[in-house]
Amino acid sequence: IGEPVRLEWFNPQGERIVSSKRMTLQTESFRSRLIIYNAIIEDAGIYRCQATDASGHTEEASVVLEIYQKLTFRDVKSPQEFRHSETAEVVCDVISSPVPVVVWYYQDNEITKEYHRRFRVLPNNNLQIHQITKADEGVYRCEASVEARGEINFVDIAVVVNGEFLISFPFIYTQQA
Repeated sequence: IGEPVRLEWFNPQGERIVSSKRMTLQTESFRSRLIIYNAIIEDAGIYRCQATDASGHTEEASVVLEIYQKLTFRDVKSPQEFRHSETAEVVCDVISSPVPVVVWYYQDNEITKEYHRRFRVLPNNNLQIHQITKADEGVYRCEASVEARGEINFVDIAVVVNGEFLISFPFIYTQQA
C-alpha cells in the first residue's frame, strides 16, 4: 500500500502479536517478518499481517502455517506381559502429523486378518490378540510410516504370556487292613 505507518501481525485466534522470547517481529519500512522460535503443533493456523498507511487505509495478507509432528513412539514398554487365555492389547503409542499408518509384524510376517483371525489392529494402533497363548509369545514389530514425508520407523515389543497355573493335590492311597 505504499508507505505503511503501521504493520501488525495477528495470530490464528485473531489476537495482535507482540514480540516475546518465542515470537519476534522484525519490521522494516515496508516489510514485516514474524519469527516463531521452537514452533509447536498449537502454533499452526492462519496468521494475518495488516498494513495501515497514513490516511488510515488498511490492507492485509495472510499466511497459512502448517506444522508437522515428527514420527514419535511415546513410552512404549517392552516386555509387555499378559495372562494365558485373556484378550491382550499390545500397546504401541505412536504419534505424527499427518497421522501415521501402522503395520504389525510377528516373526517377520505382516499380521493381517486373513491369516490371523485372533489378531486385530485397533483404531488406536494397538494390537489386540484374542485368547493369547504361550504360542503367541515373542517379539512383535510395530512399524509406523508417514508416506507423504517418506518417514518410517519401528519399535520391537517383547510379549510374554504367563501360563495357566495348574494346582494338583497328591492322591494318598491308604489301604485298610
